[in-house]
Amino acid sequence: MRAVQVEAFADPKSMVVSEVVERTPGHGEVKLRIAGIGIGFFDGLLVKGEYQIKPPLPFIPGSSIAGIVEELGDGVNTLKVGDHVAAFVFLGGMAEKVTLAAQFCTPLPKDLALVDAANFFIAYATGLYGLRECGRLQAGETVLILGASGTTGSTAIEIAKAMGARVIACASTEEKRQACIRLGADIAIDNSAEDWHKQVKAIAGRGINVVYDPIGGHFTESALRLLAPGGRHLIVGFVAGIAKIPSNLPLLKRCSVIGVNWGAETMDNPAIVPPVISQLIDWAMAGKLHSTPENIYPMERAGEAFAAIFERRSHGKIVIVP
Repeated sequence: MRAVQVEAFADPKSMVVSEVVERTPGHGEVKLRIAGIGIGFFDGLLVKGEYQIKPPLPFIPGSSIAGIVEELGDGVNTLKVGDHVAAFVFLGGMAEKVTLAAQFCTPLPKDLALVDAANFFIAYATGLYGLRECGRLQAGETVLILGASGTTGSTAIEIAKAMGARVIACASTEEKRQACIRLGADIAIDNSAEDWHKQVKAIAGRGINVVYDPIGGHFTESALRLLAPGGRHLIVGFVAGIAKIPSNLPLLKRCSVIGVNWGAETMDNPAIVPPVISQLIDWAMAGKLHSTPENIYPMERAGEAFAAIFERRSHGKIVIVP
């Protein structure tokens, strides 16, 4: 079968499609024919060897997938051949077929487009877990989303609006800010402006209730200072570098800084997965999520997709299709 296989840690633009052997499912496993692979910054860091975990070489990247069950291993009674599923596999997703444990698959309604569900298990799930379980976001509260035009930020806009929040989105170009507005953001701010935090402060009044921060760097402290008493700052990623914040700020602001690590949480607490994915499916079917990807690339152009991410040219959700 065809797959993108990483032979050495390098720029994702150098990735090529190879022929690899597909694996027969063992006990408790299923084989999926892949319809879409959702990608983000995390996947690119794995390919470059810059993530906290370095997979053994060679490996096939791709974690958030959607596809159709093609074959069942022994002992699988929760799925059947022909089922449509969204699934999580730490590695191996960027291929025509994937064999993985059935427990990491969630059935989908057949009238939900598979390519629309390809980002459910990473970007959307991180957003819902972060905003609901970690951030305790309530209807009527104000959310500030940094890096709001990327896959992580754009899905967070949709989830925050589905939860009834007011959303202030930060993005660096007019095109990206308009994309945020189309996804439901109430206000979009140019975070490349020197006074961006003053603009947010003028809009937010008493302060921001929840910051959704996949960016890091110097943006983190500025955003943390915008929190209202009782506010929650969610650390989701470090695209702009790992932030260093004064430890007295949470005390003075009477706020919380909370790490959002969906992947680790699913490993330690698998029971959290079904209610998160089920909620996403319900919202998608009700039209509360704009789950159709803005960017679709064939597998042969996966390197271009990652280049768009790292060069800050992309906005919205990206899906690779075999």
